[in-house]
Order: sequence, then C-alpha cells, then structure tokens
Amino acid sequence: MIPLGAIVRLALFYGVAGFGGGFSVLSQLRRRIVEQNKWITAEDFLVLAELSKSLPGTPATTLIALLGQRVGGVRGGALAAFAFLLPSTALMIACGAAYSTMRQTTWLAPFFDGMACAMVGVVAATTIDLARSALRNRFDVLAALACAALLALHVVSEPVIAFAAVAIGALRAIIGDRGAKNDEPKSERLHAIGWPVVLGVAGAGALAGLVRVFVPIGVLTFGGGLAMVPAIEHTVVIQERWLDAKTFADAVALGQITPGPVAICATFIGYRVSGVVGALVATFAMFAPAIAVALAVGHSVDRFRRSRVVESALRALAPAVIGMLLAATISLGRASVHDALAAIVAVLALGVLVRFRASPLWTLVGGGIVFVVRALAV
Repeated sequence: MIPLGAIVRLALFYGVAGFGGGFSVLSQLRRRIVEQNKWITAEDFLVLAELSKSLPGTPATTLIALLGQRVGGVRGGALAAFAFLLPSTALMIACGAAYSTMRQTTWLAPFFDGMACAMVGVVAATTIDLARSALRNRFDVLAALACAALLALHVVSEPVIAFAAVAIGALRAIIGDRGAKNDEPKSERLHAIGWPVVLGVAGAGALAGLVRVFVPIGVLTFGGGLAMVPAIEHTVVIQERWLDAKTFADAVALGQITPGPVAICATFIGYRVSGVVGALVATFAMFAPAIAVALAVGHSVDRFRRSRVVESALRALAPAVIGMLLAATISLGRASVHDALAAIVAVLALGVLVRFRASPLWTLVGGGIVFVVRALAV
C-alpha cells in the first residue's frame, strides 16, 4: 500500500518542478510512479491518464487527484490536488503583486512582449498536435472551423460551445442505440448539422451568467489548460474587462513558464481583480469543481469508460476543443503580433514545437530574449 504522505510529497514536488504544461507533467509522473517507484502498473497508469484527459479541467491536476484517491479516498485526492496547486498558486500571487513593477522594468517589458508573441506559436502548435488525433473526418474539420469562427467573431461563448458538443454527442449515442448503430455516415451528418442548430438556439440566450465566473470554465472545458485560454479570455477581457489583451497574454505566458498547469493564470487574474482573496477565490473556482468531478468519476472508472453516451459526448467535444484553441490562437495573435519580428517569433515558435516537440518553456523564453535584444540594440 502506497502511503498517502508519499503521494502528497510527490504532488508537492511536481507542483514546484512540473514545468512544460500538463501533458509534460503526465509524462514525468509516468516515469516516476511506474518505472522508478513501481507504485502502479503501466496499464493502471494508462487508465488513469486517459481518464484524466477525458474529464474537464487540467489533466495533470486530475491525475494527481485520482492517484491520491486510490490511496486515501476523497480526502487523499483533495490533499494531493491541493499540494500540487499550492506552489504555483503562491508563485502566481507573487507575480500578480509584482506585475506593475515588472512591466515598468526596462528589460522585463520587452521580455513579456516576446513571450506573448511566442505564446501564439505555442497555442497554434498545441492546436495542430491535438487536431491530428481528434479530427477524424471532414465533418470534424468543418465543426472545428465553425466553432473557431463563431468564437473569433464573438457570436457565442465557450461554455455554449462545450454544452452544445456534449448535447450533440449524447444525442448521437442515444439515436445509435435505438437502431442507427450501423449508419455512421448519418450520425456524422447529424454532428455537422446539429452544431449550427444548437449553437444558434443557445447563442440567443447568451448564457452570460456562465462566463462571468471561473466555475463553468473549469467544469466545461476539456483538453487541458491551454484549451481554457479562449474561455478565460472571453470572460476577463471581452465581457468583464478586468484585464486588457496585453495583460491577459502576459498572464497566460506566466502560467506557461511557471510550474503547474497553465490554467493557474486564473490566480494571477484573481489577484489583479481583488488582491489575495480574489486570487484564492479564482483558483478555487477554477480547479475545485473539476477535481470534484474527477473524484466522483474515480469511484466508477470502468462504468464511465464503457458508457456509450459518455464516449460519444467526448467524441463530439473533440472538434469543439480544436475550434476553441484555433480561436485562442487568432485572439492572442491580434493582441501580440504587431510587427514583422513579432510574426517571425510566433512562426518560429510554432515551427520548433511542431518539428522538434520541444518544451514550450524554451520557446517562450527564447521569444522573450529576442525582444530584449532588440530593445537593447535600439
């Protein structure tokens, strides 16, 4: 039996040393708990990893919570998740407190600008990487492009997109179970036709209340921290106007270069809005509901994975996630890329990540250095 204290210490360690985003942390965790410590088998880890990717929230946080739950139940899962998020939360609060000073520092301002440009390439690379496995046919591609267009034009919000995807996927499964199982082309046509119908109806209501808080973002967003970026931006930049586009891009870059999940940028945003209390509230709202969902599902992993309705809902959600990421790429590009050098940095970051699969951390730092060099040369 693995001691709960060992899981909590492991979570705390990766909360400090877990650079590179959620999926990078998953890889590091696999090496540590499967190959080195041999706490669980490779097959068991794969089950937990796939489940963490299928649930809302950030995969690394969810996996840590599920590991803690295996050892200490709900209490163990909550403690493990808390330990993982604690270091990055404290660091982001410090960044929020020092942000104005940092922005006024001669060389830090261009460093942030360079990171923001590189972030455009990082999000674009993530979009391409996920699209390769998530988009299986032309209907998926059309659905992803439609979602991206609707989001980029601010016709609907991200929670509406997520809700529509889940509803369409569940409906497809129900129809399939009632006798259309062998008519896959019809099911795919329903997918393509259903998107504009459901989005049009849902968009009319605007669902403004859902995007005014972090809870629906944490619960309804799948695909990891970067997939949350467009939803967070829509709320804090466009609707609430808590941050301008440049500060938001900085928040995302800080979330990427600090340990822990990228969605920890919610802590920075909360601090900018309402100090330390705001930072803690935003962090809790972003992560706690998704962790609660993960712990609830963790009690019946096999039933969850075998559910045809769940499988179909997640399948329909994949193009929506790609569309959200594509919209985020466009939005970040508008805010950050204003000259030739900025465009070059963004394209180079994309090329490096697609070609060499390097850590996003290095491309962000590299973009910052390029802008610092230009500033010093002027």
